[in-house]
Amino acid sequence: MDALEELLAIEHIKRLKARYFRFVDTQDWTGFRRLFTDDAVLEFRETMDEPCSIDAFMDGVRNYLAGVCSVHHGHMPEITIRSSTEASAIWAMDDKLFFSKRTDGPDGIAMVKGYGHYHETYVRQGNEWRISSLRLTRLRLERTLNPRMIA
Repeated sequence: MDALEELLAIEHIKRLKARYFRFVDTQDWTGFRRLFTDDAVLEFRETMDEPCSIDAFMDGVRNYLAGVCSVHHGHMPEITIRSSTEASAIWAMDDKLFFSKRTDGPDGIAMVKGYGHYHETYVRQGNEWRISSLRLTRLRLERTLNPRMIA
């Protein structure tokens, strides 16, 4: 793979991750699912006991984020092109989840702010790069509770 091909692959992976964030925040679950290989494995340690398949993850994320306003940002990707069909990256990230009064988060949570890194691998299928594994590691997770009336 020459330098130009490598730069194009990096740009395609950046666009893939941009769609990831947009599809999560707009809750476009059909578009979101298409970003992953069929055998993709995801790991979110703060909410899951063990890694899961993309299809198992889709069931949970739809329910968890129903009625929630989320804002996800990815920064400063460290993308490594391993071959013409395989790559990996680490993305600095931050996210915010806002639970409305009618969709109180778990344990009365009103808002969650998180900071950390996505560790991902990618596979090129035809002309498209897809996420084949994703692991989120958190550096900090802040939770804001809904106010309570004490009488």
